[in-house]
Amino acid sequence: MPLEIRVPSLGQSVPEATVGKWLKKEGDKVEADEPVVELETDKINMEVTAFRAGTLARIEKREGATVAVGEVLGLIAQEGEEVEAAGAEDEAPGAEKPKQEAPAEEPEEKKPEVEEAAVEEKPARRPAAKAPRRPPGERREAVIPEDMKTSPAVRRLAREHQLDLTVIEGSGKGGRVTREDVQAFLEGAPEAEAAPVAGEAAPAGRAPEAPAREYGPDEPVEVVPMTPIRKTIAHRMAESKRTAAHVTTVDECDFGALVELRERTKDDFLAQHGYKLTYMPFLMKASIAALREFPQVNASIRGDDIVYHRFYHIGVAVHTEAGLIVPVVKHADRKSMVEIAGEIDGLAKKARERKLAMEDIQGGTFTLSNAGGFGAILSTPVISQPESAVLGIHKIVERPVARDGQIVIRPMMWFGLSYDHRLVDGTPAVQFLRRICELLEEPERMLLEV
Repeated sequence: MPLEIRVPSLGQSVPEATVGKWLKKEGDKVEADEPVVELETDKINMEVTAFRAGTLARIEKREGATVAVGEVLGLIAQEGEEVEAAGAEDEAPGAEKPKQEAPAEEPEEKKPEVEEAAVEEKPARRPAAKAPRRPPGERREAVIPEDMKTSPAVRRLAREHQLDLTVIEGSGKGGRVTREDVQAFLEGAPEAEAAPVAGEAAPAGRAPEAPAREYGPDEPVEVVPMTPIRKTIAHRMAESKRTAAHVTTVDECDFGALVELRERTKDDFLAQHGYKLTYMPFLMKASIAALREFPQVNASIRGDDIVYHRFYHIGVAVHTEAGLIVPVVKHADRKSMVEIAGEIDGLAKKARERKLAMEDIQGGTFTLSNAGGFGAILSTPVISQPESAVLGIHKIVERPVARDGQIVIRPMMWFGLSYDHRLVDGTPAVQFLRRICELLEEPERMLLEV
C-alpha cells in the first residue's frame, strides 16, 4: 500500500500551511528520511520528509495550495505498487483545470447555448453577500470562531477589515471560507464602508491604501508577492506599534574589560567547543541578572492583568534570507555561559538553514536584537508582542571619553532599550539599562554573580 505523506503538526495555534516547493517530482526516487516538500507557515518554513524509501508516485497538493494538519500531500509507492493519477481538484489555486465533458447528445437534439455555457469547472459562486454598512467611525472586532478552519490569509483579512466570518458563505472544500470568498464579500461592500469618508481617519488596524501609480518606461519596477514570513513580520510589527506604548531609552557602555576578556579566551574557547565565543552570551547573562532586579521588564499585559514571568526565555533576533526571525533560548537562567553560547550558535544555524521547529520560536519573555553586526551604532527596535521590552545591541566603536580627568580612547557601545510604557515606567527602564552596563563593564564579577 502506498505511503501517504501527510502535513505534520505545525505547532500551537498553527492549523494550516502553504505548500511552498516540492523538492521531488513525480516519478523521482526518494530515500528514507529524505526531504520531499517544503511547507510555509505564518511563522517558519519546514521540510516534510519521507518515512520510507520508494518513488514519489503522486503529488496530491501542488505548490501554493493551502493545507491543514493531517492532509495528504502526496504518495510514495514501492516497486510494484500502482497509484492512480491525481484528480483535477488537487491542482494549485489558479492552475488550469481540464473541463468536464458533457454526455454525448443525439445529433438531432441540439442544446441551447445557455445550457452549454453552464458546463464549468465547478458550480458557479452565488453572489457574495454585501458587507453590512456601519456608521462612520464605528469599530467592531473580527469574528473568527476557534473551530473554523481557515487559512492564515483569511484570518488576516478578517482582522484587517473587522469581518464576521460566520456570515460569509464558503466555497471551499466542506464549505470552508477561502480568500476569494472574503475578497468577493469585500467587493460587495458599499463604498462608504470600503474607504473612510473625508475628514475621517482610517479604522485602526487598517492602513489607508496608497493610490495605484502607473510607471513609465524609464521607471523599471519589480513586483513580487510577499512570502508568508514577510507578511507575518509586517503584520506583527505594525500590530506591536499600535498596541504597545513604545519608548526607547539609550545608555552607553564601556566594553574595554569585556573585549579584553574575550580576546584572551576566544581561541581556547573555539578549540575546546568548536564554535566562536561572541559577546551575546555575556549580554544574555547580564540581561537575566537585570531582569531579576526589574521583573516588570520580563512581564507582559494580559487584558487588565500583569503577568510576571518567573522564568527567562530569551529571544535572539537572527537575520535570514526570508526575513528576521527570533529563536528563543529557553530557561536561559539555568544554563552556563558555554551552554548559552552553544545554543545560540545552533539556533542561528537552524534559522539560516530554515530548519527551526515551531517550539524554537515560541514563548519568549525578553528579546536581544543585534543590529551592531551589520554596522548600526544606534537603533530603536520594535517590541515583540506580548513582551514588554527589547534590547537593541550595536556596534562597538572606539570613542574619546573622559576618565579620571583625562581624555582616553575606549571601545564603547550604545544600547537602546525599547519598552512598553503601559507597563514599564521610565525610571526602572533607565535603571535596568544601567544595571546591564555595570555588569558588562566588570565581566568577571558578573560571572560570579549570575
